[in-house]
Amino acid sequence: MVRPDSNKNKGHTERVEAQARSWAVYLHSGDATADKLAEFEAWLAADADHAIAYHDYEQIMMDLGMPCGAPEGAQSGPSEPALLTDTAPKRSSFTFRSLTGGVMAAAFALAATIGVSLYERPVPDAGFQTVDLPAIETRIAEIRDVELPDGTVVTLGARSRIDYKFEDGLRTVVLEEGEAYFDVAPDKAHPFYVQAGDRLVRVVGTQFDVRQSSASVMVAVVEGVVEVMKAQDPEATEKRHGTVAKDVLTAGDKVTATIGETQRLIETIDPEKAASWRTGWLAYEDVSLDDIIADLHRYDDRNFVFSDAELRRVRVTAAFGAENVDQFLYALEASYPLSIDRSDPSKVIFLPAS
Repeated sequence: MVRPDSNKNKGHTERVEAQARSWAVYLHSGDATADKLAEFEAWLAADADHAIAYHDYEQIMMDLGMPCGAPEGAQSGPSEPALLTDTAPKRSSFTFRSLTGGVMAAAFALAATIGVSLYERPVPDAGFQTVDLPAIETRIAEIRDVELPDGTVVTLGARSRIDYKFEDGLRTVVLEEGEAYFDVAPDKAHPFYVQAGDRLVRVVGTQFDVRQSSASVMVAVVEGVVEVMKAQDPEATEKRHGTVAKDVLTAGDKVTATIGETQRLIETIDPEKAASWRTGWLAYEDVSLDDIIADLHRYDDRNFVFSDAELRRVRVTAAFGAENVDQFLYALEASYPLSIDRSDPSKVIFLPAS
């Protein structure tokens, strides 16, 4: 596919184009809520450029044959367990690179429909520092590939959410919840930060996985060099980067840091097996059952309950397909000193072995 030149826009700023592209993707995702629709309508009516930019991108989606409904592979909930070869989580893929359309008459018609007056005005060059996209999130069992404006590709895990912006010369992603795999486009002039919990991950171009739970942040490096710091402000951290205490990780390194504490565990892993969840395979080695269940909440909408807090600390080594949760539960019950009550279809209860 040939991409139009991002510098040949129609006069509206890159920030407006980025917002328009993300709105177009969101509104065609099948996840739009009434509150978000109201927010979109307010954004659309706030400026004539918003209406033009939005319709330009909609036209491109139609010209390229992109779906105008729910993305291919989106699903509202988990499927029935099946063999691993048939059960990789559904994926969708979007790009936020600069694209411009060519149907101005339709854009003017759209603006007229909502009562927005059109006029020309000088627009400052927003440049690299003003890109700020709406939050990007996935549903249960959904895995999504997202290409960011700088060329970075993020694979967003199930039931995960990120916020993204370019500001003050920094590329910043906030992992609000869940897990994400980053293939960061190299750019030494603009460091790339991921904020997760009370940790910052800093790179200038590499591949790594980040997972945030209620209690910890995990970073696993597949390629390149990654710095992990106990901090939450990318701009302030960058200004004193040379003096900030940090763990410097390379390919095959994994750090798990406890939120709210300086405590962390650094381990060696096989980089080829890191982020296996991207292909629908969940693998754990000597991990607490509590942490595994926290992951399963992102793939299975049942309520998982521990009748005894001690069961949360049971250490488990397991690997299974992301949609084969019931097979994992049967194997868990057969291999560990616990029993599982599945009599209620909406609930899974872990009990001490009788």
